[in-house]
Amino acid sequence: MKKNSTFPILLTKPKFLIIGGGNVALQKVKSLSANNIKFKIISPIIKEEINQYCKNIKQKKFKLKHLKNYTYIVNATGNDKITKKLLRYKKKNNILLNIVNNPKLCDFYFMALTSNKKLQIAVTSNGCSPKTTINYRNKCEKLIPKDINNKLNKLSKIRKSNI
Repeated sequence: MKKNSTFPILLTKPKFLIIGGGNVALQKVKSLSANNIKFKIISPIIKEEINQYCKNIKQKKFKLKHLKNYTYIVNATGNDKITKKLLRYKKKNNILLNIVNNPKLCDFYFMALTSNKKLQIAVTSNGCSPKTTINYRNKCEKLIPKDINNKLNKLSKIRKSNI
């Protein structure tokens, strides 16, 4: 049996570019927004609900020049031409891609995270089944005590005094 070669990491201050403005883009927008991650959206058509999560929106057709200053790119268009364009660009540029309709082409996946508290649990199926990861994330969330932030703040003070 082949072992999976993924490794979960926490990124500090990442900037994402989301290409697409439909339902799939909305899912990514909600996830990034809930975790206070900066992102920009570019798409000729933007689902109305996205506006309540994001102000940094360019309502126009995607061009490669829009990738400037972004390392994490999410292609939520389902458009094979855009995917091919991004994959060619990636060969010469330092970017990481998430092609939402093709997990095999992804450099990273979105994990289902418990609420943004000091203790978070991340669940992934490596792109196989986002609904399954959300189901297990919800089960994990119920395991976290409501006063976890207070407990972890106290433990953090103890740890700092022992260093």
